[in-house]
Amino acid sequence: MSVLDDLRKLTKEVRSGTFRPVYLLHGEETFFIDRMAQEIEALALQDHERDFNQTILYGRECTADQVKDTCLRYPMMAERQLVVVRELQAWRIDELEKLEAYFQKPTPTTVLVLSYMHKKVDGRKTILKSVQKGGGAVLLSDKVKEDKLPAMLTAIAAKQKRKLGANEARLLAAHLGSDLAKAVKEVEKLCLVTEPNGTITADAIQRIVGISKDHNVFELQNALGARDRAKALGIAKVFAQDPKEHPLVLTVGALNTYFSKLAIVHGSPGVDQNELARRMGVPPFFLRDYTASARNFNISQLAEIQRHLRQADLRSKGVGDRSASDGELLIELVERIAG
Repeated sequence: MSVLDDLRKLTKEVRSGTFRPVYLLHGEETFFIDRMAQEIEALALQDHERDFNQTILYGRECTADQVKDTCLRYPMMAERQLVVVRELQAWRIDELEKLEAYFQKPTPTTVLVLSYMHKKVDGRKTILKSVQKGGGAVLLSDKVKEDKLPAMLTAIAAKQKRKLGANEARLLAAHLGSDLAKAVKEVEKLCLVTEPNGTITADAIQRIVGISKDHNVFELQNALGARDRAKALGIAKVFAQDPKEHPLVLTVGALNTYFSKLAIVHGSPGVDQNELARRMGVPPFFLRDYTASARNFNISQLAEIQRHLRQADLRSKGVGDRSASDGELLIELVERIAG
């Protein structure tokens, strides 16, 4: 199961009033850890129960013994108590191991939430199995790979009963992918302005998120891939007018990734689609676009394009001739690639 599936399952449980005695939330991607912890904190107790039955601890300020002692207390005038330990990654692993006996036989009237951020709990230890043995839940929140992000954004929209097309998902991922929390929040905002069972449009993305449906790096690479010189130059000129919004280094990086994928197509004759998608690091439903563009270039042309991209990158960093502005360098680069 994916982290999104696990999150959906656990969220459904807590919203129905079913709580596990222990939640161990760990991994490099903090967004899903925060989202699950917030869901439990919001629903485990009623507002009037919180003063006496909610305890927030921090890993740097508490020990395993203090956490265990807190968990062994009984709730006051409530069905359960909630104990939340944030920033648990501050503990040494042997400190966390001290809680294993509690994990295996937790107090049934306590809900313990452990947020272990930015890294995984060592899977070679028995900690995770101990949590599960005692009826607790483990949520592993791995970093979302670049090729998986569009599908994840589509799934998040689907959860809200909205449709997010492949091209729109890829546009959002390309623009917002380095910040998953921001990307998900933008999708959720788009869902709010889209009717249930409706489709999130490029116009809505431009209006709400501020990504131009016509002038973005995704459209630039598509125009270059199609050898559409006029369209590519038009986009490059728009980028050149606003270099802060469209930094040359990011544009060159995106184009380098794009043309590297086209080179992989040429270097993988006879490979089935799933394997080709894996090699390229893209979802299989994007293959048609890449293979169509790859037919517009031979391998020698792709090698020359990579050379132009390297030169543009170096010149933008002050190596060699640096008399041209970033905007002028981009227009020159696009002219060379478009041929």
